[in-house]
Amino acid sequence: MATEVLEQATEERLIRRRASIEEFWSLPESVLPTEYIDGEIIMAPTPTVAHQRTILKMASALQQFISQSLSGEIFISPLDVVLPSGEVVQPDIFLLNAKQTGRARAANRVNDAPPFLVEILSPGSVKHDTVTKRNLYEKNGVREYWIVDVKERTIAQLVLRKKHYVLTELGGADRIKGTVLAGFEMTVGELLGD
Repeated sequence: MATEVLEQATEERLIRRRASIEEFWSLPESVLPTEYIDGEIIMAPTPTVAHQRTILKMASALQQFISQSLSGEIFISPLDVVLPSGEVVQPDIFLLNAKQTGRARAANRVNDAPPFLVEILSPGSVKHDTVTKRNLYEKNGVREYWIVDVKERTIAQLVLRKKHYVLTELGGADRIKGTVLAGFEMTVGELLGD
């Protein structure tokens, strides 16, 4: 289940190179997943079909919920998110509250820690999403982080409690209940689709 995903060792297929933040910002616009973490530019291969289908299904369900019950907006990758620590990430799906959305529109860039985000595991970046980014999101105060394993049809729901994540493992028949998205509830199977 999710704990196994969080603990498994995998061979990463990421391209990494040391660089300054100025070098990162001078890169040409790209749809390739490109992040800046701990002084490195990190590039990943494009996502799989299953990965992209899951993003669309989840983002649609989350946006529908947001539009009916909360103020804010759901965004999908690729879109740079500059965290308070200075790292730049591209979460697969993330929420900005109304104030953050206003600031992002004014700056044409996201310069905030989203209160909620989702990473969908890809072959070759499991450790990056489950260890590196988990620690980064925890350090930057992301209040709720979902790690989705499409192959196993599970979600690891991490909720920030006293500056540390508390993990809930959920399988296909389990109901996921949003913490930041108070009132959001679906089975994992419904949320991930067929």
